[in-house]
Amino acid sequence: MAVFFDTGGGDIYGGPSKEAVLDAMKEDIGEEDFAEIEDEVREVPGTMKMQQSDENDEPTDETTTLEEEYVESLGSYCIASSNQ
Repeated sequence: MAVFFDTGGGDIYGGPSKEAVLDAMKEDIGEEDFAEIEDEVREVPGTMKMQQSDENDEPTDETTTLEEEYVESLGSYCIASSNQ
């Protein structure tokens, strides 16, 4: 079962454990930047809905959930981002 964390800035990461997700965040944004947002990081449920995008990364009217989008074999990674 995966866990999901919101960075507070529009990115949501998923992974097998809290520690693995936080490590993925640190790897993506760097230790210093992570230290600045660490207090904003919060767990979100896998049932959280997110808007789907089409092949051109344009938003559609369709939604999905974090659980539906998470691919266990990828480990910990950024599943959703509203940062363009």
